[in-house]
Amino acid sequence: MLAFDVQRADLRDTFLDRAFRRGLVLLPAGERAVRVYPRYDTELSAIDETLAILRAAITDLVGGIGAESTAALKVRVGALEIPLDTVELIDLTPATFEVHKAQIDEVEQDRYGDGVRYPADVLRSGRRPLLQLPIETLQASVENAGSIGIAARDRVSGKFVGYLVGSALENYDEEGVASDPRFGENNTLYLLAMATLSTVQNSTDLENFLLDALRDRAIKAGFEFFSTLIEERVVETGPEWIRRATIISRIDNYLRSGLPFVYLQAALQPAPPSQPAAVSS
Repeated sequence: MLAFDVQRADLRDTFLDRAFRRGLVLLPAGERAVRVYPRYDTELSAIDETLAILRAAITDLVGGIGAESTAALKVRVGALEIPLDTVELIDLTPATFEVHKAQIDEVEQDRYGDGVRYPADVLRSGRRPLLQLPIETLQASVENAGSIGIAARDRVSGKFVGYLVGSALENYDEEGVASDPRFGENNTLYLLAMATLSTVQNSTDLENFLLDALRDRAIKAGFEFFSTLIEERVVETGPEWIRRATIISRIDNYLRSGLPFVYLQAALQPAPPSQPAAVSS
């Protein structure tokens, strides 16, 4: 084990965050120490990259110091692969959402907020792109009767890396809901929102992990169908039951975000195999 102290506890926590965002997981120790757990067989190239990230994190923290040393650093966008066996799922109830809503909002802003490179004419509400849902909207969804919400937390860093929330279809007035063929039957879960951190390299695996967990909970809650307005790519990258979904409508440039969205519906349970017709003798 290696460790070093930072001047103040608040600076230590910020330093850990900046290193994490650049792809390096460090651990806190005591009031203001940072722990490093390198492998015994760590390659020199990995050590060099670690030192470069540490220098960059310090520069992020205090500004200007070490700038010359970090000139050769290659920042790896989306380089944080999160093994699914290190992901903890947290069910979002009104009580747990209140506790964790700052981290959920951080994920939503990271994925769909103003830092994303949208077209210049993207639709906004003030400075917020409309594709980014306000935390109040997410909280209201969790407070619906029978809602299902799940957050994914990386056990190593303690960070939330993804979430999703939804409830009965009839609770929403999103685009496409009114014309949903199951509207009024009270048997369909509508997924209002799903987001993963943009720095997660295996975000598709994480999305599918969340979607499968949602499906399990929805079946146990008595839902028969699943509907959502979602990025079109999920139809190709999602779990098998999503890939079987019926596409009800398609929007080429949703909210002028430059992203194609689809309104889809899927059966939560596969259709039972058809029985062969009896042959009379």
